[in-house]
Amino acid sequence: MEHEGFTMKHIYCFGDSITYGEWDEQGGWVQRLRSAADQAYTAGRDDKTLVYNLGVPGDTAEDMLLRIDAEMTARFDLAIPAQIIFAVGMNDAHYMTAEKKYFCEAHAFEANIGKLLGIARKYSKKIAFVGLNPIDQRKVDPLPWNAAKAYHSDRVKLFNAIIEKVAGEENLFFADIWKAWVQIDYRALLFDGLHPNASGHRRIAERISAFLTTSADAKKEHA
Repeated sequence: MEHEGFTMKHIYCFGDSITYGEWDEQGGWVQRLRSAADQAYTAGRDDKTLVYNLGVPGDTAEDMLLRIDAEMTARFDLAIPAQIIFAVGMNDAHYMTAEKKYFCEAHAFEANIGKLLGIARKYSKKIAFVGLNPIDQRKVDPLPWNAAKAYHSDRVKLFNAIIEKVAGEENLFFADIWKAWVQIDYRALLFDGLHPNASGHRRIAERISAFLTTSADAKKEHA
């Protein structure tokens, strides 16, 4: 859309505390994307881009389903190209220590991912999913700050595979964090065994940047 001599685009990033940017002094991977977009615009290399951080700590896929339409309606402009990024699944994957069962069944999580995608397509054809990062189970089984929750590496890996499966079936861009990180000492990229630190957020932003710069409507990343 033309706005007094310049074009504009919107990027909507839905997620949880990792999307929100906890434990990164530069604001997390979303803020890093915004900073890069602002620098590109002020240098005359790209369009004006509004990057919306719609990360809510603790959010599950079901939580996002309850708010996605309201979040989009408040910001969406049909005349402005939109890109939507989902980073969801970590909270869905947790183990409830008192109940001795997982919070969300795998089939329910996959169904909710599909529902999110269906809603997102009302607003944009350019949609991406960010995969889950590996965890240090020794530090988060249970969580030191919330003993009612625990995280198991196998469960997080399973939910990451579900996200990858849906993205692949729908021919969407998938930023595969898991496969890239397990090839290195990924524990050095974690702040508390679960959330990425500043270096981890930087790496996530770098992997997602390919989605934002591609000219195709949808693309799956092969790490």
